[in-house]
Amino acid sequence: MRAPRITATGRLQRLLAILQWAARQPDGALVDDLCERFGLSQADLVKELDLANMINADSPFYDEMPFEVFLEEDRVFVRLFSFRRPMRLTPAEGLALVAAADSLVDDEAEGASSPLGRALAKLAGLLGIEPGQAVDVDLDPDGGETGRRLRQAIAEDRRVSFVYWTYGRDAVARREVDPWALFSEGATWYLAAWAHDAEASRNFRLDRMQDLAVEDAPRREPAPASLDRSARTVDEAPRVVLDLPPWAWWVAEAHPIISAEQRDDQHLRVTLAVAGSSWLERLLLRLGPGATVVEIDHELGGPDLAARAAARVLARYQPAESGARAAR
Repeated sequence: MRAPRITATGRLQRLLAILQWAARQPDGALVDDLCERFGLSQADLVKELDLANMINADSPFYDEMPFEVFLEEDRVFVRLFSFRRPMRLTPAEGLALVAAADSLVDDEAEGASSPLGRALAKLAGLLGIEPGQAVDVDLDPDGGETGRRLRQAIAEDRRVSFVYWTYGRDAVARREVDPWALFSEGATWYLAAWAHDAEASRNFRLDRMQDLAVEDAPRREPAPASLDRSARTVDEAPRVVLDLPPWAWWVAEAHPIISAEQRDDQHLRVTLAVAGSSWLERLLLRLGPGATVVEIDHELGGPDLAARAAARVLARYQPAESGARAAR
């Protein structure tokens, strides 16, 4: 008897459960364990993971995707980004919504009492403005709640710790630092600090910090007379030079780069500092054959880095495919 066909809603719920469970496995979830736990064949599991990789895949911002799924050998690795947090409007999104909705609401009493008018009034009240009011906005000038706690730690001369995602190494770790100063570049806030694990000064993005704690221990390293208030990448990190087709130029906007040079209408040459080959492998696999590795430091591997990573992924499925053909 054929199993009942799963609905689209049921499939999505199952996919979310798979991702949540796999993300809780620090060393990756075994494919066999996932198949057994969720009653799937390997072929069906691959279809679910392919679906997951399609969700928001066209986003130009790597760390703003809801999650990332990666298969290597017999394990599935899942990283949840903003997926665990409930979706909330940012102040900028709220103001944009108020401005758009206000143009659709009549000034007459009937318009203000309509469902849209009442919703607009509630949202404007939360933002502390009146519908139709012209506003001059400086969004979160202190770096948000994280920035305010860091400023307090600096004023009290105390050490702080936080969980931090380092994009270049594609690593998440708890960092302990002596905070020195906050600064902003564009719309992004940074902390200049002394990192105890690296025994060197580092700049940290506030939006990549989680679980911030102000420690009882005092700061050990005093701030230098001249602070590096820039968001530049680490000079000593290994580098890769890529030629990108037009559809992949988002890489230069989504990731910190050392340089970018438009060579012609069809190619943009970018130089990135990358401290870990695993992150670079995933980027190259995502870009596909359209991106060309021009130069790469030996610490990261050779120009065939993406091809070798793709071969590992394909090799993982060859035994399953061979067995399926033999069964037929």
